[in-house]
Amino acid sequence: MTSERFEATYLIETPLDPAKVAEVMAGEQSCGTFARVAGETDELRERARAVVTRIDELEPATEPSLPNAWLARKGVGGPWRRARITISFPVDNVGANLATLAAVVAGNLYDLGEVTGMRLESIALPWAYRQRFPLPPQGIAGTRRLTGAAKGPLVGSIIKPNVGLSSAQTAELVASLCEAGLDFIKDDEISADPVHAPLAERIPAVMAAVRRHQDRTGKHVMVAFNITDETDAMRRHADLVQSEGGSCVMASLNWCGFSAIESLRRSTDLALHGHRNGYGAFSRHPLLGIGFQAYQALWRLAGVDHMHVHGLQGKFAQEDEEVVTSAADCVTPLTD
Repeated sequence: MTSERFEATYLIETPLDPAKVAEVMAGEQSCGTFARVAGETDELRERARAVVTRIDELEPATEPSLPNAWLARKGVGGPWRRARITISFPVDNVGANLATLAAVVAGNLYDLGEVTGMRLESIALPWAYRQRFPLPPQGIAGTRRLTGAAKGPLVGSIIKPNVGLSSAQTAELVASLCEAGLDFIKDDEISADPVHAPLAERIPAVMAAVRRHQDRTGKHVMVAFNITDETDAMRRHADLVQSEGGSCVMASLNWCGFSAIESLRRSTDLALHGHRNGYGAFSRHPLLGIGFQAYQALWRLAGVDHMHVHGLQGKFAQEDEEVVTSAADCVTPLTD
């Protein structure tokens, strides 16, 4: 991989020749379409076309993973061949444009008629390209500095009940959690700006409890306030957290979107806790969606400081191995 190109690796399933399908993918996500058109010159293709760099064929499947009307109309059946494919894309096709980068590596590929399975597994970026996107202002080092937890695990908890507590009740609970010795406390993802505990009231009440604890013990407890909303409201809420002496805000990544998170990132140096709720819709089918390495890479390019990976032996569907691997992905550099 050179400094002028980035790579994406996919797991595909198809009854056709995987090499030919890979070429369709490369063309569709760069300068090609279903037929070569006027204007798609050799010079343009040399400059702008994506190229297939690797194909590893895997064991075939006896049944298709997903329905496909295009193949059915053509009367094409199995065997259903599976392959892992890597495609290299020109950086200049995208530039420092995160939403378009996502559209390139995870766009119309999922609708291609040639496949009965399509999963983006990983993204690899050259350092020169990664530098064009924001780095998290806090990250691991900043989070440890702000919480005073220089070594060992940071211990955290989530405000429960998820919703229903008043601002005063939330502050009382936070005070108890601070006394218990926690380093990190976060709102639940479904509790953002409810009528019974609006952020305009909840943030000052909670931060008053945090400051009292800090005045008494010298320890600042990081509270991730869920400010998920439209962009202007999130910026206002982040400003309030900052003015009250807070150190962290949280947003639901999938529902705010790349552009809103990037705008929020540019407006504040608070630690940005990225909540992945809804990610299961992208990931739980093994032959569809986006693997966590690729998912977290895109959101790290938006500048988030923290990412969720769920927990070991928890209530969610992921195997422990997936949780551990996902955690490792989050602390692995995005470039060589």
